[in-house]
Amino acid sequence: MKPLSPEIAATVAAVAVPLLLLLYFLKLRRQERRISSTLLWKRAIMDLRVNAPFQKLRKNLLLFLQLLLLAAVIFGIANPVANFLGEPERNIVLLVDRSASMRSIEADGRMRLEHAQEAAVDFISNLPDNSRAMVIGFAGMPKVVCTFTTDKQRLQRLIRQIEPTDELSRIGEALPLAIAYSTNLVDVPGAAGSSLPDGATQGAADIELFSDGRISDAGDQFVTRGRMRYYRVGAAADNVGIVAFDVRRDWDRPGMLSVFVQIQNFGPETVTSDLTLSLDGKALPGPGAVREVSLGPAAPATGAGKAASAPAAEREDGRSGVSADAFPSSQNVLFSFQHEAGGVIQVELHRKDALAADNVVQAAVDPPRRVRVLGVTDRSPMRIYLSKAMTALDIGDFELMTTDEYEKAPDKELISEGRSAFEVVILDYHDTDRLPPGNYMFLGGLPKIEGVARQESVDGEPIIFAREDHPLMRNVNYEGIHVVKWPRLSLPDHALGLLEGSDSTVMAMVTDPGHRYVITAFDMLDSNMPLREAFPIFLQNAVGYLGTGGLVDVAHMIQPGQTLSIPAPAGAERVRIHRPDGRIEEQAVRSGSIFSYAGTHDQGVYRAEFDDSGKTVEIFAANLLDGVESHISPSEGFAVGSEAVEGVAGGAEVNKPLWPYAAALAMLLLFVEWWVYNRRIMI
Repeated sequence: MKPLSPEIAATVAAVAVPLLLLLYFLKLRRQERRISSTLLWKRAIMDLRVNAPFQKLRKNLLLFLQLLLLAAVIFGIANPVANFLGEPERNIVLLVDRSASMRSIEADGRMRLEHAQEAAVDFISNLPDNSRAMVIGFAGMPKVVCTFTTDKQRLQRLIRQIEPTDELSRIGEALPLAIAYSTNLVDVPGAAGSSLPDGATQGAADIELFSDGRISDAGDQFVTRGRMRYYRVGAAADNVGIVAFDVRRDWDRPGMLSVFVQIQNFGPETVTSDLTLSLDGKALPGPGAVREVSLGPAAPATGAGKAASAPAAEREDGRSGVSADAFPSSQNVLFSFQHEAGGVIQVELHRKDALAADNVVQAAVDPPRRVRVLGVTDRSPMRIYLSKAMTALDIGDFELMTTDEYEKAPDKELISEGRSAFEVVILDYHDTDRLPPGNYMFLGGLPKIEGVARQESVDGEPIIFAREDHPLMRNVNYEGIHVVKWPRLSLPDHALGLLEGSDSTVMAMVTDPGHRYVITAFDMLDSNMPLREAFPIFLQNAVGYLGTGGLVDVAHMIQPGQTLSIPAPAGAERVRIHRPDGRIEEQAVRSGSIFSYAGTHDQGVYRAEFDDSGKTVEIFAANLLDGVESHISPSEGFAVGSEAVEGVAGGAEVNKPLWPYAAALAMLLLFVEWWVYNRRIMI
């Protein structure tokens, strides 16, 4: 402890203390009066005795209290401070994970998110006074729960109101948002008058992460400002989940459905459970609809097998009995059954474990229909090539149009129920923007959509790479294909390259809401591909993948948090969304436009009902299907990019002013002195 103003305090003491003592030395001048008795004047007589000048001071409680009072005042004027180990006022951004794994049930019966909320509330309680904090809840997308404030009660109330979701845990959007708030903008010219959020100019903020550490994209992120700390939440590890799910229709027998699931055990014990297949909520008849699965315990990770996102998890977790980065055991199951209609298929794992969201998967399937293919070309050779290929593939419903006929055809010929009337439309050397929702193959032409354009020509280069694992390129011998030239393509970032030259894309697949485009940069007549066996094989793959869905209604199978994009049918003005939790949301739509719905936070079936004349219904299924999220054992450590994020203990040494305590003591002494004085003069 040291005084900040010792000179001022010494001056005040040199003046005030002698003056106080002098008051007790001086003798008061009194007038003499004759009285009949001194019985009631004993106190006055005692007072006369002590007022004789230059007598030694007698014991006097009032003098003692007044000296203490004066000492407290002088102590406060000296402005003393003391060094304490504590934390200064801080700016904090709290990131609270609310992803699917945070719905795991812990040993006490509460959700993991509740434990995270409790830890965050305690953290807010222990913040130094006048600290500013904001709260961001995140899963797939971040949500600002509370902007910067010093109101601890408001922060704690809003933290308790954070709701869980079934979304995957992604920090890629939340971390940059937190860093933006943590940036110190105090020295930026004009920052005080800018439109930045309140608190953004108050100094660098620390980032406090409350999570189980199961964040798959953490390795791709960076903390560029502020300090980040990770608060590990949860202990449960017992979980078996469905991590892969496909539904296919047989190419030769469209009424035959094949359902594939992959189950993984992430827990420390061997598990045996039933897996059932149902349709529209009813179990399918026959023993084939129920399978028993048996999975061994997860294998401990060793050496290089440890996850990069958890570098500190190098030992067995004493609470769960399994390493946080153990490798799960898995089993594949295939169901097959005949079904000539549509409906909702559900596969359920009948086992109660810590996480329920990955025990059920669903998919909506449409009734099988005869594949219709439309070819659009003005060139006789291509008409011959396409016709022969479709005959070889036994596509009975194949039509040919010229480009002029296609552009002038009435909508009723090209559109059915708000979508293309053809499962696949093949356009040869023709650019168009007449693209109702559907599947399109462009052979030398381009769809007139944003992000797709031609650039300079590439001459005489070989095709050097094919994505042979993609269904479109399966068994296509690209090494025998020779192309004279092709234009270099400008494609959107999400385009998937299927064939590549040395420095340009030769064939790609582009998707947008309601559409899939397979784009071939070169003109088929500038290559030998129509004369090779690769051509009919490629068309067979394309019709099988695009026309029959390959994966049934792949656009209708999403993960929680993804946006639904639904083409609104003609005449529709409103849509009602039936959610898995039973709630119904109604919104306005524009006829013929693409309707987007982003409220898919929960796992389950979403049903969109339009008010058009046909009462169109679109069904979507949101399934977790993520091994990282199903691996619920909390990560002992956490890393962002290549840097481990560790917990930080202790605080900073700060100067604590003591003058408020001196002032409080002075007020207390003044009150005691007043009380003693009044007691003495009472008669």
